[in-house]
Amino acid sequence: MVTITLSLIYAAACYKWGAWRRWREYYPTILYAIIGDLAYNFVFHDHTLWLYDGLFNHTTMDVIAAFFLFPSIIILFLTHWPSTWFKKTLYVLAWAAVNTLFEYISVLLNIFRYDHGWGILWSFALLVGAFFMLRVHYKKPLLAWPISAVLGLATALMFGLPFGSLK
Repeated sequence: MVTITLSLIYAAACYKWGAWRRWREYYPTILYAIIGDLAYNFVFHDHTLWLYDGLFNHTTMDVIAAFFLFPSIIILFLTHWPSTWFKKTLYVLAWAAVNTLFEYISVLLNIFRYDHGWGILWSFALLVGAFFMLRVHYKKPLLAWPISAVLGLATALMFGLPFGSLK
């Protein structure tokens, strides 16, 4: 329910403060985020690091997040990108912190859980990297893909993904 509520809140915020009329400009980066999320769910299917565990099953909640929550977040995030490096750093950290807080609330409500050594600090680190990579993809998409592949492989190795179990 938190994901659905957040989707509605972010959609309203995107409508009010985001450049939603320029959605075509952000569309490739939205697809990049959705593909990254689907890749995680495919590769880590039998070795999840985090899992929605609430009203609906993980797959349903993840699809809601990917197709309804992510677009609004991405449009809002990219619309207000600051100009100085200091402000850019604070901006990425703030977005990661707010979204980590929402995740933490979901954990407290027992609708989101961690597995295989993952935890809230790893989620924060992932979100910092993800928000940074959204900007990289928006400006230089061909650079973002190989960096994302290397980061995904590093995550799989760090958290003991049994590569032999991949189908």
